[in-house]
Amino acid sequence: MHRLMQLVAAVLLPVLAGCSQMDTIRIGQDRPEDLEPLIRQHDYARARQLTGKYPSLDTVEVQAWVTSQESAYEAAVFADASALEKDNDLLGAVQLLSGALQKVPHSTLLRELRNTIEQQRVEQLKINEREQLISRANFMLEQQKLYQDKIHLESPSLGQRWENKRNAKEALELSVKLLEHGEYAMQSDKLDIAEECLRLSAALDQTPQADALLSEISTIKASRIQVAHKQATIKKVKKLQKVKQQQKNETRVQVEETQQALASNDLQAARATFAQIPSSARQRQDVIAIQGDLDKAVNTHVSKLIIAGDAQYRSDNVLAAVRLWTEGLSLDPENPELRERVERANRVLARLEELKRHQGK
Repeated sequence: MHRLMQLVAAVLLPVLAGCSQMDTIRIGQDRPEDLEPLIRQHDYARARQLTGKYPSLDTVEVQAWVTSQESAYEAAVFADASALEKDNDLLGAVQLLSGALQKVPHSTLLRELRNTIEQQRVEQLKINEREQLISRANFMLEQQKLYQDKIHLESPSLGQRWENKRNAKEALELSVKLLEHGEYAMQSDKLDIAEECLRLSAALDQTPQADALLSEISTIKASRIQVAHKQATIKKVKKLQKVKQQQKNETRVQVEETQQALASNDLQAARATFAQIPSSARQRQDVIAIQGDLDKAVNTHVSKLIIAGDAQYRSDNVLAAVRLWTEGLSLDPENPELRERVERANRVLARLEELKRHQGK
């Protein structure tokens, strides 16, 4: 940068000798010595014209210096305008950008930002005007109601009649403006705002245009409610289908795990896995089939446990018999034969325990 400034000075010093620098430069009279003042004033459009006009300024070094100064100015203006936008000073931001674009008219960055903020400013002005109109319309309707209530009680004075006439005239003007705002809001698809403006417009001065637009809004809203209901129904159906598919997949896995447990003769695991299958899936053919296999395996094993327990019981191995029968109950809790045997064995064990206590005494 230091060498760049030296090069610029080498070009400008010969022509600047004995000349005073101007704070204000006239368009069309720019001279080589005016380049630095133009840059200080951020008038890059004229600076570009000047460098193109004089070969002594049309060098790579000078052009690079002008470009760097211009880029820095563009970035600074963009930051300042963005800060003004954030502070909701939209007018200030637009004015700043408009002034800058006179100096860097080719800046796409600044032009796009100005267009964006200008749209926001126009919208904000619309909002402010609409709010004022709505407030004024409500006040006017209230005044009209008060006047109508008053004339039922007594004859209005000349001043009151004149004021009511003036209010009626203003009401017509408000109605027209609110109608325009209602149409504008409809174009932006802000139906609630449009409806408020149009209802007030019709209340102030009922016109076919306001009635037609209100009817159109009602139709649009009703249609959207139907569409929303249909979409909600479709969403619900898809969700149910997803749940059913998920349950179907889970049931398939549970059936496979039950089959594997049966193949390993792990009846406890088979029963526990099968119990996880939801009742809504119990009518599936694969579930019915695996239930049949499971019931058959359980019945066979329980029968063996009953026979083995009976043998132990007859051999006076009551505790061993109870263990066998209890294992059977864990597989078939509702089996009446097993319940009766376990209860009987427990009574026998209780009597034996009581006899031992008496003998110990």
